[in-house]
Amino acid sequence: MLHASVRSTLAVLSALPVVAALSSSPAQAVDLFVAGTIGEVYKGDSAIGGFEYFGGICLAPAHALAIDSANIYVGDLNGGILRLDLATGEFINLYWVPGDATDIVMHDQDLLVSTSLGEIHRVDPVTGAIESTLVGPNGIQAMLVVGDDLFVSSALEGIIWKGDAVTGNFQYFGCGCSGPAQGLAHDDSYLYAGDEFGAYIRYDLSTGDLLDEGFFPFDISAMVRDGDDLLLSESNGTIHRINPLDPWGGELDTLISPIAIAAMEILPGGVEPPCPADITGDRVVNVLDLIDLLLCFGQPAVPGCQREDVNGDGNVNVLDLIELLLSFGQTCA
Repeated sequence: MLHASVRSTLAVLSALPVVAALSSSPAQAVDLFVAGTIGEVYKGDSAIGGFEYFGGICLAPAHALAIDSANIYVGDLNGGILRLDLATGEFINLYWVPGDATDIVMHDQDLLVSTSLGEIHRVDPVTGAIESTLVGPNGIQAMLVVGDDLFVSSALEGIIWKGDAVTGNFQYFGCGCSGPAQGLAHDDSYLYAGDEFGAYIRYDLSTGDLLDEGFFPFDISAMVRDGDDLLLSESNGTIHRINPLDPWGGELDTLISPIAIAAMEILPGGVEPPCPADITGDRVVNVLDLIDLLLCFGQPAVPGCQREDVNGDGNVNVLDLIELLLSFGQTCA
């Protein structure tokens, strides 16, 4: 049955104009995700706001967000890691790590989950299995991965430590010496940090030299880059857009979130996930994805069949099957 379905679909594919198979969707908005005290995730546009409920389970305050090609991960202060479908917000699964989850970052297709005790667990993002644990500085509040370099903020007087994302071996990197950084971001040259007292610090990414330091009249609960700008959130839900090289030269814009913010993540607009055909989220396009798509074939993209709508046109049809077959066997980043 399955083999016959694929064979008949390939026959349809050969009869379709090439332009239909290769057509692309228009550029998307820049998606900005926020999470916080009520344990839910909201999604908006980084330019205009417009936040709407995206997904979540109210188990504990959410304190961490991370994104891969198909999923968004939400960490709470009870150690829960919630996995949601990045396209739809649908619940996929929930697992736990020992302690609280103060931050989450992606490295080499795994999750790195920090705790306030200084442990950093390497976690399989699909199953939640802990693969290894690094020993970091006590009181980790925020993490940042740059290649294989792992930067973490410590509760000890705002110190930033730098280590290897696989082996640990953390060394002193720099210090704004105000409070523990709640937000970290970077570009090619600089590392940026912000803390709950409003301190904003810019470091040389290579050397750790402190280049700028000053204070905003608000707490900084999270930080993300949006193009050439930085978005700084307050715990009360206000999001400030600044020029990172001229932070006190005038605020560029302000957005209002409907929730108190403890974590932010951004998905650049116009960039399609590299594996939209990975329906099952196991990081490979294979027969399991094909089976899921065929079970929803001919249906609209309603809950339960949203990931099967590979091309996002609102229906599960031959065009989605074409996209899946063109990606068949692909391993996803």
